[in-house]
Formats: sequence, structure tokens, C-alpha cells
Amino acid sequence: MRRLRAIATNTFREAVRDRVLYSILFFAVGVLGLSLVARELTIGDQAKVVRSVAQGAIDVFGAVIAMFLGVSLVWKELDRKTVYTVLSKPIPRWTFVVGKYLGLMLTLLVEVGILALSYGVFLTLQEGFPPPVLWVSLAMLVVELGLLTAWATLFSAASSPVTAAAFTLSVFVIGHLADDIWVFGGRSDSEAVRQAARVLYWALPNFEVLSIRDAAVHHRDIPWDRVWPGLVYGLSYAGVVLLAAVSVFERKDIR
Repeated sequence: MRRLRAIATNTFREAVRDRVLYSILFFAVGVLGLSLVARELTIGDQAKVVRSVAQGAIDVFGAVIAMFLGVSLVWKELDRKTVYTVLSKPIPRWTFVVGKYLGLMLTLLVEVGILALSYGVFLTLQEGFPPPVLWVSLAMLVVELGLLTAWATLFSAASSPVTAAAFTLSVFVIGHLADDIWVFGGRSDSEAVRQAARVLYWALPNFEVLSIRDAAVHHRDIPWDRVWPGLVYGLSYAGVVLLAAVSVFERKDIR
């Protein structure tokens, strides 16, 4: 456990020293601030538009940071040869992979916390203190990012950052279009298309299962009947993908 914590802490420190991370975070906070301007430029229910834009920005920038840091999580250590120093000690390979993953998750947790605090302040200035459903929605976002990071870790352990980025981005897009892919496949006249749609739907994650953003935007009650199954789904799926990443790294020939 001590070694796992040391690797996670070191990964977190490396991540927070990355200047690109601060640029993305600064831009994200700027978008949240611009949502205040959007209130005056929209027609209809302005408050809902502002909340939708702000929460959408948190989701997107959280995913960008997860993919940006995750796709080079393991490969960077191989490229720098620092992995030899770590693995020369009595440290199992699974500890290295899981420690890197936990360190990145700590980084994402801090990032989401900063954006959530900024959003909470902006929302309080406009409408009053946010309801509990907002914070539950952001907690579900962390689970979603944990699943996306697990995929990024798997691809990083198996390939170069460019390939890993392409695959992770594909998982992210398909994961948010899973329901549409299912509907589209079911309406197709081609059996091959229907079969491909079923495979994609069941094999890749459905990120919409982990989202209660609509309830947060409209300030509805917390949909616990969606939250609990979503948590079980997201955490279980992330665990399976992380096990796959460990398995790939265990078999990797490091020379």
C-alpha cells in the first residue's frame, strides 16, 4: 500500500507541474465565466441555458484533461526509461499501473473540484446556492472520468500516445452516442450493420448511463434510481478495464 501511494503521489505531482494542464483549466474557468454573458444573449429560460453551458463545459474539459494526461500515462515512463528504475525495485507491475491510474484520478478530482467551486460561486451570484442534485451530478462525472481514464490507461499501456489518443477519443464519442448507435443499428436493413451496432453497444461504455446532467440543469430531484445503478456500472466497468490494462502491462516486454 505504501508503494502504491508513493507512485500515485508522484504521478499527481508530475501532472500538476504540467503547464498545459493549467492552460486547459484556465480556459475552462474562463468558459464558465463567459456563461454569465450568455445569460444576457439567450432567449427563453436564460437560467437553464447558463446551467447547461456551464455543466457541459465541465464535462468536456474534464474529459479533455483525462484523455490528455491518460494517453501518455504509461508510455511516458517507458519513453523516459524511468520505468526501469521503478521496476528494478520489488514493485509488482500491477502496483505501477494502478498507482499511475490513482494519481491521475487524484488530479482529475482536484480539477473537477476547482471547476465545481468556480461554477458554484457563479451560480450563487446569479441564482442562489446550487441544489444537491448539482453536486451528485458532478460526482457522477468523476465516475465517468474514472472509466474514461481506465480506457486511456489501457491504450497507453498497449500503444503510443497518438494511437492511444485516437482510440480513447473513439471510446469517448461512441460512449456518448451508444443509445443512438443502438437505435440506428436497429433500423438498418443490413444485418452486418445491426450486428456491428450491437457489438459496439455492449462492448463499449455507455456514458449516458452515468449522466444526470439534465436533472441538474433543470433543478429536479436527485434521480436515485439512476444514480445507484450508474455507480455500480461505472465502477465495475472501470475495474474490469483497469484489470485489462494491468494484464497488458504484465505481458509487455520492457527492455
